[in-house]
Amino acid sequence: MRAAVLHGIDDLRVEDVPEPELPDGYVLIDVAFNGICGSDLGMIHSFGISEHPHPLTGACGPQILGHEFSGVVRAVGAGVADVAVGDRVAVQPNYHCGTCARCRDGHEHLCTSAAFHGINAPGGGLAERTAVPAENVHVLPDGVSLEQAAVVEPLAVALHAVHLSGARHTDFALILGAGPIGIATALNLCADGVDRVLLSEPSETRRAVATALGLDVIDPAETDLVAAVQDRTDGSGADVVFECAGVGAAVRTALGAVRTRGTVVLLATYKEQVPLETYALMFGEMRLMSSLAYSRREFASVIDRMAAGSYPLDGWVERVPLADVVDGVQAASEGRRMKVLVEVSHV
Repeated sequence: MRAAVLHGIDDLRVEDVPEPELPDGYVLIDVAFNGICGSDLGMIHSFGISEHPHPLTGACGPQILGHEFSGVVRAVGAGVADVAVGDRVAVQPNYHCGTCARCRDGHEHLCTSAAFHGINAPGGGLAERTAVPAENVHVLPDGVSLEQAAVVEPLAVALHAVHLSGARHTDFALILGAGPIGIATALNLCADGVDRVLLSEPSETRRAVATALGLDVIDPAETDLVAAVQDRTDGSGADVVFECAGVGAAVRTALGAVRTRGTVVLLATYKEQVPLETYALMFGEMRLMSSLAYSRREFASVIDRMAAGSYPLDGWVERVPLADVVDGVQAASEGRRMKVLVEVSHV
Protein backbone atom coordinates (compact mmCIF):
# COMPACT_ATOMS: atom_id res chain seq x y z
CA MET A 1 0.00 0.00 0.00
CA ARG A 2 1.03 3.66 -0.37
CA ALA A 3 1.98 5.78 2.62
CA ALA A 4 3.77 9.03 3.50
CA VAL A 5 6.79 8.05 5.58
CA LEU A 6 9.11 10.39 7.48
CA HIS A 7 12.70 9.13 7.37
CA GLY A 8 14.31 12.19 8.95
CA ILE A 9 14.27 15.98 8.96
CA ASP A 10 12.92 17.24 5.61
CA ASP A 11 12.83 13.67 4.30
CA LEU A 12 9.16 12.81 3.76
CA ARG A 13 8.53 10.20 1.06
CA VAL A 14 5.40 8.68 -0.46
CA GLU A 15 6.33 5.03 -0.92
CA ASP A 16 5.13 1.44 -0.84
CA VAL A 17 4.99 -0.11 2.64
CA PRO A 18 3.73 -3.45 3.97
CA GLU A 19 0.07 -3.86 4.87
CA PRO A 20 -0.55 -3.50 8.62
CA GLU A 21 -1.27 -6.52 10.78
CA LEU A 22 -4.57 -6.75 12.67
CA PRO A 23 -3.98 -7.68 16.33
CA ASP A 24 -6.76 -8.79 18.66
CA GLY A 25 -8.81 -5.82 19.86
CA TYR A 26 -7.84 -3.69 16.84
CA VAL A 27 -9.72 -2.52 13.75
CA LEU A 28 -8.31 -2.07 10.26
CA ILE A 29 -9.33 1.18 8.60
CA ASP A 30 -9.37 2.29 4.98
CA VAL A 31 -8.25 5.88 5.52
CA ALA A 32 -10.30 8.55 3.74
CA PHE A 33 -8.83 11.90 4.86
CA ASN A 34 -5.91 12.94 7.05
CA GLY A 35 -5.19 16.49 8.21
CA ILE A 36 -1.72 18.02 8.24
CA CYS A 37 -1.04 19.32 11.75
CA GLY A 38 1.47 21.80 13.13
CA SER A 39 2.96 18.88 15.05
CA ASP A 40 3.57 17.12 11.72
CA LEU A 41 5.30 20.22 10.35
CA GLY A 42 7.48 20.39 13.46
CA MET A 43 8.51 16.76 13.03
CA ILE A 44 9.17 17.16 9.32
CA HIS A 45 11.17 20.38 9.44
CA SER A 46 12.65 20.58 12.95
CA PHE A 47 12.45 17.57 15.24
CA GLY A 48 12.58 14.52 13.00
CA ILE A 49 11.84 11.13 14.54
CA SER A 50 13.36 9.14 17.36
CA GLU A 51 15.71 6.28 16.66
CA HIS A 52 14.84 4.74 20.03
CA PRO A 53 11.73 2.58 20.54
CA HIS A 54 8.90 4.36 22.35
CA PRO A 55 8.43 2.87 25.85
CA LEU A 56 4.70 2.30 25.35
CA THR A 57 4.38 1.40 21.67
CA GLY A 58 7.87 0.25 20.70
CA ALA A 59 7.73 2.46 17.61
CA CYS A 60 10.74 4.27 16.16
CA GLY A 61 11.63 5.73 12.79
CA PRO A 62 10.93 5.62 9.93
CA GLN A 63 7.38 6.75 10.86
CA ILE A 64 4.19 6.80 8.81
CA LEU A 65 2.75 10.20 9.68
CA GLY A 66 -0.85 11.21 10.30
CA HIS A 67 -2.86 11.50 13.52
CA GLU A 68 -5.91 13.51 12.36
CA PHE A 69 -7.87 11.08 10.23
CA SER A 70 -11.12 9.42 9.29
CA GLY A 71 -12.05 6.35 7.31
CA VAL A 72 -14.14 3.22 6.94
CA VAL A 73 -13.63 0.02 8.93
CA ARG A 74 -12.31 -2.71 6.62
CA ALA A 75 -11.88 -5.53 9.17
CA VAL A 76 -12.11 -6.11 12.92
CA GLY A 77 -9.83 -8.17 15.10
CA ALA A 78 -10.84 -10.80 17.62
CA GLY A 79 -12.67 -9.47 20.66
CA VAL A 80 -14.04 -6.32 19.00
CA ALA A 81 -17.74 -5.93 19.74
CA ASP A 82 -18.77 -2.30 19.34
CA VAL A 83 -17.33 -1.56 15.87
CA ALA A 84 -18.38 -3.27 12.66
CA VAL A 85 -17.05 -3.61 9.13
CA GLY A 86 -18.36 -0.69 7.07
CA ASP A 87 -18.63 1.76 9.96
CA ARG A 88 -17.49 5.27 9.14
CA VAL A 89 -15.17 6.44 11.91
CA ALA A 90 -12.98 9.19 13.31
CA VAL A 91 -9.90 8.00 15.17
CA GLN A 92 -8.77 9.39 18.50
CA PRO A 93 -5.01 8.91 18.11
CA ASN A 94 -3.65 9.12 21.67
CA TYR A 95 -2.42 6.04 23.56
CA HIS A 96 -1.97 5.75 27.33
CA CYS A 97 -0.58 3.15 29.73
CA GLY A 98 -3.56 3.07 32.12
CA THR A 99 -1.36 2.45 35.17
CA CYS A 100 0.61 5.64 35.91
CA ALA A 101 -0.64 8.15 38.50
CA ARG A 102 -2.00 10.48 35.82
CA CYS A 103 -4.00 7.71 34.18
CA ARG A 104 -5.29 6.56 37.56
CA ASP A 105 -6.42 10.14 38.27
CA GLY A 106 -8.45 10.20 35.04
CA HIS A 107 -5.99 12.26 33.00
CA GLU A 108 -5.13 9.63 30.40
CA HIS A 109 -4.26 12.30 27.83
CA LEU A 110 -1.38 13.36 30.13
CA CYS A 111 -0.05 9.82 30.58
CA THR A 112 3.65 9.80 31.43
CA SER A 113 4.17 7.34 28.55
CA ALA A 114 1.71 8.97 26.14
CA ALA A 115 2.01 8.21 22.44
CA PHE A 116 0.08 9.20 19.32
CA HIS A 117 -0.82 7.17 16.26
CA GLY A 118 1.11 8.63 13.36
CA ILE A 119 3.72 10.28 15.60
CA ASN A 120 5.31 7.60 17.77
CA ALA A 121 3.18 4.49 17.30
CA PRO A 122 3.14 1.90 14.49
CA GLY A 123 1.22 3.19 11.48
CA GLY A 124 -0.45 6.48 10.70
CA GLY A 125 -3.30 8.14 8.88
CA LEU A 126 -1.18 9.06 5.86
CA ALA A 127 -1.45 5.48 4.65
CA GLU A 128 -4.13 3.76 2.63
CA ARG A 129 -4.82 1.46 5.57
CA THR A 130 -3.93 1.53 9.25
CA ALA A 131 -4.79 -0.54 12.33
CA VAL A 132 -5.79 1.09 15.63
CA PRO A 133 -7.21 -0.16 18.94
CA ALA A 134 -11.00 -0.42 18.77
CA GLU A 135 -11.26 1.77 21.88
CA ASN A 136 -9.70 4.64 19.89
CA VAL A 137 -12.47 4.62 17.30
CA HIS A 138 -15.56 6.85 17.29
CA VAL A 139 -18.36 5.71 14.97
CA LEU A 140 -19.78 8.69 13.09
CA PRO A 141 -23.44 9.71 13.02
CA ASP A 142 -25.08 10.09 9.60
CA GLY A 143 -24.81 13.88 9.73
CA VAL A 144 -20.99 13.96 9.84
CA SER A 145 -19.00 13.38 6.66
CA LEU A 146 -15.61 11.70 6.46
CA GLU A 147 -14.09 15.05 5.45
CA GLN A 148 -15.53 16.72 8.56
CA ALA A 149 -14.38 13.83 10.73
CA ALA A 150 -10.75 14.43 9.73
CA VAL A 151 -10.78 17.77 11.61
CA VAL A 152 -12.38 16.42 14.80
CA GLU A 153 -8.94 16.03 16.39
CA PRO A 154 -7.76 19.68 16.10
CA LEU A 155 -11.21 20.90 17.10
CA ALA A 156 -10.99 18.67 20.19
CA VAL A 157 -7.58 20.18 21.01
CA ALA A 158 -9.17 23.63 20.94
CA LEU A 159 -12.28 22.55 22.86
CA HIS A 160 -10.10 21.20 25.67
CA ALA A 161 -8.26 24.53 25.88
CA VAL A 162 -11.54 26.45 25.99
CA HIS A 163 -12.78 24.19 28.79
CA LEU A 164 -9.55 24.68 30.75
CA SER A 165 -9.75 28.46 30.37
CA GLY A 166 -13.12 28.65 32.07
CA ALA A 167 -14.28 31.16 29.45
CA ARG A 168 -17.85 32.38 29.97
CA HIS A 169 -20.25 33.69 27.36
CA THR A 170 -19.84 37.24 28.72
CA ASP A 171 -16.02 37.20 28.39
CA PHE A 172 -13.82 38.95 25.88
CA ALA A 173 -11.42 36.43 24.32
CA LEU A 174 -8.25 37.19 22.39
CA ILE A 175 -6.63 34.58 20.12
CA LEU A 176 -3.05 35.09 18.98
CA GLY A 177 -2.59 33.34 15.64
CA ALA A 178 -5.33 32.55 13.12
CA GLY A 179 -3.88 29.28 11.88
CA PRO A 180 -5.90 26.05 12.11
CA ILE A 181 -5.77 25.84 15.92
CA GLY A 182 -6.59 29.55 16.28
CA ILE A 183 -9.58 29.14 13.96
CA ALA A 184 -10.64 25.97 15.81
CA THR A 185 -10.44 27.86 19.12
CA ALA A 186 -12.57 30.69 17.75
CA LEU A 187 -15.18 28.25 16.42
CA ASN A 188 -15.39 26.52 19.80
CA LEU A 189 -15.73 29.82 21.65
CA CYS A 190 -18.53 30.85 19.30
CA ALA A 191 -20.22 27.47 19.78
CA ASP A 192 -20.07 28.10 23.54
CA GLY A 193 -21.80 31.46 23.11
CA VAL A 194 -18.73 33.67 23.59
CA ASP A 195 -19.63 36.54 21.26
CA ARG A 196 -16.65 38.85 21.81
CA VAL A 197 -13.70 37.14 20.14
CA LEU A 198 -10.75 38.94 18.54
CA LEU A 199 -8.02 37.24 16.51
CA SER A 200 -4.56 38.64 15.81
CA GLU A 201 -2.80 37.41 12.67
CA PRO A 202 0.00 38.96 10.56
CA SER A 203 -0.64 36.74 7.50
CA GLU A 204 -2.94 38.36 4.94
CA THR A 205 -4.02 34.91 3.71
CA ARG A 206 -5.07 33.75 7.16
CA ARG A 207 -6.76 37.07 8.00
CA ALA A 208 -8.85 36.70 4.85
CA VAL A 209 -9.92 33.20 5.88
CA ALA A 210 -10.87 34.33 9.40
CA THR A 211 -12.80 37.31 8.04
CA ALA A 212 -14.71 35.09 5.61
CA LEU A 213 -15.79 32.99 8.59
CA GLY A 214 -17.30 36.11 10.15
CA LEU A 215 -14.56 36.52 12.77
CA ASP A 216 -13.05 39.78 14.00
CA VAL A 217 -9.35 39.78 13.07
CA ILE A 218 -6.65 42.46 13.01
CA ASP A 219 -3.09 42.74 11.70
CA PRO A 220 -0.70 43.23 14.66
CA ALA A 221 1.87 44.74 12.27
CA GLU A 222 -0.54 47.58 11.46
CA THR A 223 -2.44 47.97 14.73
CA ASP A 224 -1.30 48.16 18.35
CA LEU A 225 -2.89 44.94 19.56
CA VAL A 226 -2.83 45.74 23.28
CA ALA A 227 -4.39 49.15 22.59
CA ALA A 228 -7.05 47.52 20.39
CA VAL A 229 -7.97 45.12 23.19
CA GLN A 230 -8.08 47.95 25.71
CA ASP A 231 -10.35 49.91 23.39
CA ARG A 232 -12.74 46.97 22.99
CA THR A 233 -12.88 46.25 26.73
CA ASP A 234 -13.13 49.77 28.21
CA GLY A 235 -9.54 49.48 29.42
CA SER A 236 -9.94 46.19 31.30
CA GLY A 237 -8.07 43.84 28.95
CA ALA A 238 -9.06 40.42 27.65
CA ASP A 239 -10.62 38.01 30.11
CA VAL A 240 -8.84 35.11 28.44
CA VAL A 241 -6.05 34.92 25.86
CA PHE A 242 -5.27 31.83 23.77
CA GLU A 243 -1.69 31.77 22.45
CA CYS A 244 -1.73 29.78 19.20
CA ALA A 245 1.14 31.43 17.32
CA GLY A 246 4.08 29.58 18.83
CA VAL A 247 6.52 32.50 19.08
CA GLY A 248 8.00 33.94 22.26
CA ALA A 249 6.90 37.50 21.45
CA ALA A 250 3.29 36.33 21.41
CA VAL A 251 3.54 35.16 25.01
CA ARG A 252 4.76 38.62 26.00
CA THR A 253 1.85 40.17 24.06
CA ALA A 254 -0.61 37.84 25.77
CA LEU A 255 0.53 39.01 29.22
CA GLY A 256 0.21 42.61 28.08
CA ALA A 257 -3.30 42.15 26.73
CA VAL A 258 -4.91 40.06 29.47
CA ARG A 259 -6.82 41.72 32.28
CA THR A 260 -5.86 41.64 35.94
CA ARG A 261 -6.45 38.09 37.20
CA GLY A 262 -7.22 37.00 33.66
CA THR A 263 -6.13 33.74 32.04
CA VAL A 264 -3.54 33.02 29.36
CA VAL A 265 -3.66 29.55 27.77
CA LEU A 266 -0.72 28.25 25.73
CA LEU A 267 -1.83 25.92 22.93
CA ALA A 268 1.20 26.36 20.70
CA THR A 269 4.46 24.46 20.67
CA TYR A 270 7.73 26.39 20.71
CA LYS A 271 10.95 25.60 18.88
CA GLU A 272 12.98 27.58 21.42
CA GLN A 273 12.77 28.26 25.14
CA VAL A 274 10.36 31.14 25.79
CA PRO A 275 11.41 33.87 28.28
CA LEU A 276 8.78 34.36 30.97
CA GLU A 277 8.13 37.80 32.43
CA THR A 278 7.36 36.76 35.97
CA TYR A 279 6.84 40.33 37.21
CA ALA A 280 4.08 40.87 34.65
CA LEU A 281 2.39 37.77 36.04
CA MET A 282 2.96 38.81 39.64
CA PHE A 283 1.72 42.38 39.43
CA GLY A 284 -1.39 41.40 37.50
CA GLU A 285 -2.01 38.09 39.30
CA MET A 286 -2.64 36.47 35.93
CA ARG A 287 -3.13 32.77 35.50
CA LEU A 288 -0.79 31.21 32.93
CA MET A 289 -1.53 27.64 31.88
CA SER A 290 -0.91 25.23 29.03
CA SER A 291 -3.23 22.82 27.27
CA LEU A 292 -2.50 19.42 25.73
CA ALA A 293 -4.77 17.17 23.69
CA TYR A 294 -8.24 16.22 24.99
CA SER A 295 -10.30 13.60 26.76
CA ARG A 296 -12.40 10.93 25.05
CA ARG A 297 -15.49 12.82 26.20
CA GLU A 298 -14.29 16.03 24.52
CA PHE A 299 -13.46 14.17 21.30
CA ALA A 300 -16.99 12.75 21.24
CA SER A 301 -18.44 16.16 22.10
CA VAL A 302 -16.87 17.66 18.98
CA ILE A 303 -18.52 14.98 16.85
CA ASP A 304 -21.90 15.76 18.45
CA ARG A 305 -21.41 19.50 17.86
CA MET A 306 -20.35 18.81 14.29
CA ALA A 307 -23.54 16.85 13.67
CA ALA A 308 -25.46 19.87 14.95
CA GLY A 309 -23.70 22.18 12.47
CA SER A 310 -21.36 24.02 14.84
CA TYR A 311 -18.19 23.86 12.75
CA PRO A 312 -18.19 25.22 9.18
CA LEU A 313 -15.34 23.93 7.00
CA ASP A 314 -15.76 26.22 3.99
CA GLY A 315 -12.80 28.50 3.40
CA TRP A 316 -10.30 27.07 5.89
CA VAL A 317 -10.02 23.41 4.84
CA GLU A 318 -8.46 22.37 1.51
CA ARG A 319 -7.87 18.95 -0.07
CA VAL A 320 -4.79 17.48 -1.76
CA PRO A 321 -4.25 13.90 -2.98
CA LEU A 322 -1.80 11.60 -1.18
CA ALA A 323 0.59 11.80 -4.13
CA ASP A 324 0.89 15.58 -3.55
CA VAL A 325 1.34 15.44 0.23
CA VAL A 326 4.89 16.86 0.10
CA ASP A 327 3.61 19.90 -1.82
CA GLY A 328 0.72 20.21 0.64
CA VAL A 329 3.13 20.15 3.57
CA GLN A 330 5.25 22.87 1.98
CA ALA A 331 2.20 25.05 1.30
CA ALA A 332 1.04 24.68 4.91
CA SER A 333 4.54 25.43 6.21
CA GLU A 334 4.72 28.62 4.16
CA GLY A 335 1.21 29.75 5.15
CA ARG A 336 -0.10 29.54 1.58
CA ARG A 337 -2.79 27.13 2.69
CA MET A 338 -4.72 26.96 5.93
CA LYS A 339 -5.86 23.46 6.92
CA VAL A 340 -4.66 20.84 4.45
CA LEU A 341 -6.61 17.58 4.28
CA VAL A 342 -4.90 14.77 2.40
CA GLU A 343 -7.37 12.66 0.48
CA VAL A 344 -5.74 9.30 1.06
CA SER A 345 -8.24 7.03 -0.69
CA HIS A 346 -11.78 7.06 -2.06
CA VAL A 347 -13.99 5.11 0.36
